[in-house]
Amino acid sequence: MAKLGSILFVDDDEVSNFLGATVMRRMNIARQVLVSTDADEALELVARETFHIILLDINMPAMNGFEFLDALKQLKESNAIAIPAVVMLTSSTNRLDREKAKQYSMVKGYLTKPLKEEDVDYLIGLITEGAV
Repeated sequence: MAKLGSILFVDDDEVSNFLGATVMRRMNIARQVLVSTDADEALELVARETFHIILLDINMPAMNGFEFLDALKQLKESNAIAIPAVVMLTSSTNRLDREKAKQYSMVKGYLTKPLKEEDVDYLIGLITEGAV
């Protein structure tokens, strides 16, 4: 039985998206798993659909993860939409990236790629603790 609602992976790395979505689907933990390799496309999805969690990469072309967070905040303010919890899912182990991510109230966690089964337990824990 699904414990999470709709999940959106936002990452330009198709392999990471495939692996993460496969883990989610295999564990049957989400009602719906969507993937976007383009940040602009992901913003359009968020404007149209309701997501429980966004798993967001930092290093992407055209619009990086922090620019995406800024655009997400503007989208919320201009369209009065509910912003889902964001968990950074990235290959960056840079301490400065972690510190910057903490400055965004919508960011509830920080995980290192690839998504693993124990990471899904962490996501469920966020919900159990009421962070999401």
